[in-house]
Amino acid sequence: PTRRSSDLSRVPEVFVTLTVLSLTLLTGCSVIQGFLGDGGIEAVAQADQLLVDGDIQGSIDAYGAALAENPENVDAAIGVAYGAWLEGDYARVDSVLAGAEPFAPERVGELQLRRSMALIASGSVDEGLELAQSSGQPAGAVMAAEYLLADGEREEAMPLLESASSAGGGVGAAASGYLELLKDEDPSVQGLAENYALWAIGERGVAVASVEDVVLSMPDEGDRKAEELLLWAGRAASEREILVASNLLEAVTFPPPGQAWRVRATRAILDCAEGAEDEYAACREGFAELDGLAPADGLIHARATAASLIEDSAVAVEILGPHKSVPGAMVAHQAGESAAAQTLAPAGMVSDFLAKR
Repeated sequence: PTRRSSDLSRVPEVFVTLTVLSLTLLTGCSVIQGFLGDGGIEAVAQADQLLVDGDIQGSIDAYGAALAENPENVDAAIGVAYGAWLEGDYARVDSVLAGAEPFAPERVGELQLRRSMALIASGSVDEGLELAQSSGQPAGAVMAAEYLLADGEREEAMPLLESASSAGGGVGAAASGYLELLKDEDPSVQGLAENYALWAIGERGVAVASVEDVVLSMPDEGDRKAEELLLWAGRAASEREILVASNLLEAVTFPPPGQAWRVRATRAILDCAEGAEDEYAACREGFAELDGLAPADGLIHARATAASLIEDSAVAVEILGPHKSVPGAMVAHQAGESAAAQTLAPAGMVSDFLAKR
């Protein structure tokens, strides 16, 4: 995790990013079932439990031991690959997963999808995207389509999105969301698909730097423009694109129903990002005024986003307040405030992880 929190605004669930997908795709935790034979089942289950308990290094070591004893256990290989991913050893991720393919013909597609992510992360983007498409996995199609959209290749991306749109869950919803944008009659709405894709593949600075003209040129009818203005203002703030965020925020003439608090919260976030100029007075005042006006969950995420932008770690912890949340705990952790991080962490995996640091 980084100090950057999730968006203040309600990011549409249809847009599933590689960052969100990576944990599900790479860890053995979500796929501890359907083993081939009996070898290593108990060992992998124990490694999985260590991961759930927050003992990441312990789980990685256990996956390695399980694979050494049972080289045909695909889930042990996935666990080892996950450890290599955390270490940034993407070549090992690829080699371990490739070595597991002969032992699970029916799972080659999902293994190839994981391998494609490692190749992309290592810089071999073209090779990774080719493998993602050949995997036959809907997530691979969406992944490839996002890179095509980021390069402005809309026509090439459309068939991939069409093929994935019937998939269940977030992947199918993501494909359908992109198609909805691309098929809109207004060119500015169509162009927004490229910004969403840039954000999804991790080119967040580019996404927010290029989104201002696109959103401002959208038609004013209905709430769609205001929703996009708020979404991208929050994203721009999280990327320290203060001028872009301010311009987008000022263009919100009438917030969508029930969303006026988001305008004030985004303004408070911007005040926090620039807070050193007035010793964070406007930052403190902005969040004090939001208490009781904003939904509890929304305010927690707004505070976490603001705190991630504050250079003074003590002020960051002050803005987080006493509210327990995973985003707040991780922001405090990344700011070097270990005691505050443990206090803010809800009971569960993150709390267990922080306790072992």
